[in-house]
Amino acid sequence: MKTKKNKAITIAIWVVISIVVVAGLYLYAGKEPFIRTTLSGLTLGSLFFMVAAGLTLIFGLMDVLNFAHGTMFMLGAYMGWQLYTNPTFIFGLMPFILAFSTGIMMTSAIKPYLIRWKLPVKWIEILPRIGYALALIAAFIGFAGIDILELADTAMVAASVATANNPLAEISPQLPFPLFWYRPILLFLSGFFIAFASSKPGVKTEFALKDNLIKKLLVPVGLFVLTIIAIIVRESAPEAILLMNGNWRFLISMLVAVAFGFLFGAVIEIAFIRPLYERAFFIVLMTLGLSFAITELVQLLWDPLAYQMVRPPLFAQPGKAANLLEWLRNGNSTIDIYGVTFPTYRLFVILLGLIMFTFITLLMTKTRLGMIIRAGVQDPQMVEALGINVKRVFTFVFALGVAMAALGGIGAGPFLPIQPLMGDQFQMQGFITVVIGGMGSYVGAFVGAIILGMGRAFGDYFALKLSLSPAIAEASTVIIMVIVLLIRPQGLFGKKE
Repeated sequence: MKTKKNKAITIAIWVVISIVVVAGLYLYAGKEPFIRTTLSGLTLGSLFFMVAAGLTLIFGLMDVLNFAHGTMFMLGAYMGWQLYTNPTFIFGLMPFILAFSTGIMMTSAIKPYLIRWKLPVKWIEILPRIGYALALIAAFIGFAGIDILELADTAMVAASVATANNPLAEISPQLPFPLFWYRPILLFLSGFFIAFASSKPGVKTEFALKDNLIKKLLVPVGLFVLTIIAIIVRESAPEAILLMNGNWRFLISMLVAVAFGFLFGAVIEIAFIRPLYERAFFIVLMTLGLSFAITELVQLLWDPLAYQMVRPPLFAQPGKAANLLEWLRNGNSTIDIYGVTFPTYRLFVILLGLIMFTFITLLMTKTRLGMIIRAGVQDPQMVEALGINVKRVFTFVFALGVAMAALGGIGAGPFLPIQPLMGDQFQMQGFITVVIGGMGSYVGAFVGAIILGMGRAFGDYFALKLSLSPAIAEASTVIIMVIVLLIRPQGLFGKKE
C-alpha cells in the first residue's frame, strides 16, 4: 500500500510540474509560436519513439545494446526512397535477399539434429569455420557479374530524367534469366551454411525440441515461396509500381521498408547475435562493426550525398486545408490548426508514432505473445522450462525492433535529408529516450520520446528567440536526461534493481 501511495504521489508531482511548465511556455511564447513548436516537438517525439521503442524492447527482453539500431533507421529510409523513386534496385536484389534469408531460417530445423552429433573437440571447432568459409564463397559466386552499383543508380537517374508522361524512362533491364536462375540457389546455400555454422554442430546446449519439424519449416517454406514470386515478378513489378498512384506507391514503400527491417533483423539476430549471448561485450563490438560496415556499403551504393524523397500526392498539393476533411479530399501540403499553418506530412508522422504505440500496447497487454515476452523479461529460464522456445521469441523481438526503426526511417524520408549518417543522431536520441523512460519500459520510451521531442523543439525556439548558440538547443535533450536521472536514477518508468 505504501509503495502504491508513493507511486501515486510521484505521478501527481510530475503531472503538476508538467502543467506548470506547459502553462509557463504558453504564456511566454504566445499562442501561435506555442502551437507550432508543440506540433514540431510531437513530430520529433514520434520519430524518437520509433527508434527508442525497438531499442527498449530489445534491451528489456534480451539485455542487448544494439549500436547498429540507428543504421537500421537509415536503411529503412533508403529502402523506402529507392522503391518509391524507382524500384528496379529493390526487385533486382529481392530474390537474393529472400533466398539468403530462407537458408538462415533453416537454423531452427537443423540445429536439434546437429547438436546431437558426436564429434571430436577438434571438429567441433573446425566445422563452424568451414561453414562460414563456404557461405562466403557461395555468396561471392552468387553476386559475381552483377552490377549492383548500376542498379542502385536507378533511383537518382529516375528522379532527374523521368517525366510524368514517361515515368518508365530509365528502368534498367534485369539480368537475363539464363544468367540469373542459379544465383538465388547459391545465396540459399550461403544462408544455409551460416545456419549450419551458427548451430555449432556437436555442442549440446539447451534447446526447445517440442515443436515438430513441419512447424519449424513453416517460415523457410514461406520465404521460399516469396523467393519464387520475386523471381517471377522481378521484371514486371517495377513498371507496375511506377505506374501506380503516388499514395499507393508510398504505402507499398512503407510496407517493404518494414518487411525488409523485420527480415534483416531476424537474420542479424540468428547469424550474428545469437552465438554471442554469453559474451555481452562482443555483441557491443559486433553491432558497432555492423553499423560501420553498413554505413560504408550505403556510401558505396549511393555515394555520401543527401537525397530528398518526394512527398506523396496526399501531402504535396499547393494550398492550405481548413480542416482534416478538406486535406484528405484535396491533398494539401499544409493545414490550419488553430490559426497556425502546419505541414500535413508532419501530422502524419505524429499519427504514425501514435499508431506504433497503440500497436505495442495491444501486443504486450492483449496477446499471448506479449505475455510470453513480458514473462521472458522476468525469468527466461522458467519460460524455457515451460516448453516455449525463448530463442525464437528473442528473434521475433529483435526483428520487430529493427522493423520499427525502419518504419521511422521511411517515415522521416519525405522531410529529412536521406544520407548515410542520418541514423546516428536518432540512435543517440533513442538511447537517451530509453534512459529517461526506464530500461525495458515501452510506456517510458513513449513518454520519454515526447519529453525529448518537446525539449528539442522548444530549445530550438528559445535559441532562435534569444539569439543563443544552436549548440545549446542540441544539448537540451542531454540536460533533460541529467535532470531526470538526478531525481529518479532508474528512469521515469524504470524499476529499481
